[in-house]
Amino acid sequence: MQLRRTMFSVCLAAWACSGAIAWAQTPAQDAAVGPRIALTTAQRQTIYQSISSTQKNHAAPTGFRVSIGGTVPPGIALAPVPDTLTALMPQVGGFETAMIEKQVVLVDPQNRQVAVVIKGEE
Repeated sequence: MQLRRTMFSVCLAAWACSGAIAWAQTPAQDAAVGPRIALTTAQRQTIYQSISSTQKNHAAPTGFRVSIGGTVPPGIALAPVPDTLTALMPQVGGFETAMIEKQVVLVDPQNRQVAVVIKGEE
């Protein structure tokens, strides 16, 4: 009986520690995702219409997948968010844009991390 209690205590401690370790790692993983911008559906549509009509559509380079937190390769040119959009949506000011695989991305210019991905059908 004593052996069972000891084993139970060891298992319980291991389980508790593994949960604490997983919880402690979560903020670091979230930080790697990069900045996020809250946009309504209407704002996303406005951005897509504006950027898709003015920027060239780039093919995604080999090995690059468009996703939030991804780093846009140097071969893809970024352009500042147009002033008309930043006047309507100040939260997009300071970001840059690109159109990759018919998706508009808002990118942090300091580290080229994708903050927002907008697909045409949104």
